[in-house]
Amino acid sequence: MSGAVALALGLGGVVMFVGGELHPRDLQDSVDETLANYFASSTWTVSHLLILVGLLTAVGGLLLARRVGLVPAEVRPWLTGTAVAWGLASIELVPHVLADRDLEHLEHGGATPILDTHLLLGAFASPLVGLGAATLAVAIARSARTWPARLLAVPAVVGGVAYAMAGPAILLTDDVAFAPLFAGQNLVAVWLVGTALRLGLARPATAAGGVRPDESDPAEVAAPAEPMALV
Repeated sequence: MSGAVALALGLGGVVMFVGGELHPRDLQDSVDETLANYFASSTWTVSHLLILVGLLTAVGGLLLARRVGLVPAEVRPWLTGTAVAWGLASIELVPHVLADRDLEHLEHGGATPILDTHLLLGAFASPLVGLGAATLAVAIARSARTWPARLLAVPAVVGGVAYAMAGPAILLTDDVAFAPLFAGQNLVAVWLVGTALRLGLARPATAAGGVRPDESDPAEVAAPAEPMALV
């Protein structure tokens, strides 16, 4: 089952990264002008659909990791919290994807209910995604006590904190200068892919001290190998 977890996390991270790279990036003088420019882009919808699919795929991988026991007890609450946080955050991506339907109203100063919903929910969704990734990465690194886990935690924390700040900053300041913080999502995707690779390349534990069981001893041969662990 660890292979399925690695596949879900890796695939989720790759799809999220591609979606992030497809996101329009040209900034204008104001948030409204920048959003209008984004909405007019041909990649707006596909970008956010990919991010949504990637996020939900990663959530599935996290839940599967918890179900099959790939994390120790001290990491399990953080993993569960991140899975729940990301699941809730995915709700915001629905008005996010549909916000371009308000383009004409935005350009002419009319009501923009879908866009307003997206911006309001985004102020909560981006901290859920960013801080969820950062805290889980740190928990895994502390539990694993390996350099790969520690190094992978760096992009998760840097990208996660940046992404967490983006939504609230845009809503509260209406300053387009904070928009580049959303790119922190791509660093979270890098962490997902790296964690998937680390899990996929791991070897099942065989015996205490890494010694394979004595095949001449039926009791040792019959003893099940411990599963590969996410940490």
